[in-house]
Amino acid sequence: MQGVLIASFGTSHRDSREKTYGAMLQEARERWPHLPVREAVTSGIIRGKLAREGMAALDVPSALGQMAAEGVTQVMVLPTFVIDGREYGRLLEDCRKAAAPFEKLTLAPPLLNSPAGLEAAAKVVLDRQGPLPEDTALVLLGHGTGHRGDFAYPALESVFRELGHPWVLVGTVEGYQGLAGVCCRLGELSPRPSRVVLRPFLFTAGDHAKNDMAGEGEGSWKNVLVREGYRVECVLEGLGELPGIRALLLDQDRDGAYRVK
Repeated sequence: MQGVLIASFGTSHRDSREKTYGAMLQEARERWPHLPVREAVTSGIIRGKLAREGMAALDVPSALGQMAAEGVTQVMVLPTFVIDGREYGRLLEDCRKAAAPFEKLTLAPPLLNSPAGLEAAAKVVLDRQGPLPEDTALVLLGHGTGHRGDFAYPALESVFRELGHPWVLVGTVEGYQGLAGVCCRLGELSPRPSRVVLRPFLFTAGDHAKNDMAGEGEGSWKNVLVREGYRVECVLEGLGELPGIRALLLDQDRDGAYRVK
């Protein structure tokens, strides 16, 4: 018997959780109505917070063990991760450790895994945002990491330029593409924009979106850009709220799937 496991970092923000992870789980069950579709939360901190809210969440080994006990012999693990970073690496290790009971276990790639994946994700965001006025730049806030997978973010910005949208910039809370660099690149645009739309390039609009991006603190991206002289609009919408992004992550035929067993 085949089965599907949706693996996510998780979030403690109930509003965003239902619109992202909840929507993806529902769509997976509609796509594969005759298969068991389960979910796992990779973050121990998030699992603890959910438990205190009375919501049980399994880690990946536990979820796979439960599926094996139900008679599942072949599993496709579908992550909601954006890049091939540390969290994706830990997920791969968890899958390897729990693979023994299965005839076949496959791990799908993260969203930004290939040139085709970068272009597809960029087009979904552009379609959602719609045409930008001439005086407006779109800045996407990603998480970022010290891991080598961080190079996906500057690659994504390059894809936007290649698609004819140089006024779409990508920055990260951590990693190489910081806010200082975003401010420099905004200033180099010609004509220089007077308005900036900030959107999270994160699966959920949680802490980073609500605080680092749109918060009232002096160091929030919104307030830093206001001090730089821009009019700023914040869109608190996670990637997981976009049907096109969910469709990309649910596509089992994407290049780069890893055969764990």
